[in-house]
Amino acid sequence: MRKLVFLHGSGSDESAYGELMLTLARFFNADLVCLRAPFKHPQKTDKYTWFNKFEQNHRRDAVVDEYTYSLQYIKEHLNNLTTNPQDIILVGHSQGGGMAVHVGLEVNLACVISINGDLPYNFSYKNTTNTPIYWFESKQDTYINTDRKQSYRLIENNKNFHLLTLDNSTHTDFTDDFLNLLNKGMIRF
Repeated sequence: MRKLVFLHGSGSDESAYGELMLTLARFFNADLVCLRAPFKHPQKTDKYTWFNKFEQNHRRDAVVDEYTYSLQYIKEHLNNLTTNPQDIILVGHSQGGGMAVHVGLEVNLACVISINGDLPYNFSYKNTTNTPIYWFESKQDTYINTDRKQSYRLIENNKNFHLLTLDNSTHTDFTDDFLNLLNKGMIRF
């Protein structure tokens, strides 16, 4: 059975966007699995993050050991699903979107969907798979700056990459635009 695995954003938890993820899982005829990030968020009670950040060169970079831990943590959870990786759709929002993309560059998956994701600039990203990557960017997103929105440019050998714009959406309010593009058949694998 196909699995849709969701990675929430920083400062959230596995229940984020629950209705949208259920809709997406039904659309792809998949079982829904939502992962919780392994680190407690430093400012939000009972919320989590995939990695913390620090200031460097006028940008906020990822704490390397936390980032690499989360990357392995996600891969291990995917492996424990006992599902063929090519039957796994990995979806992430914000920080979870960046993590999903990085996993998809290293593991052949059915596809990766990143919604308002970004990749830390203090890592290198080489695509070694055929995983289709759908990078959804909200046009009205003021939380992620232009450099972070364009972090997909860091990916070497950026094959099978699809940039899609959610015209009327913000960082956290994107469901209508996203479902509209989904229903138009913009995600194919």
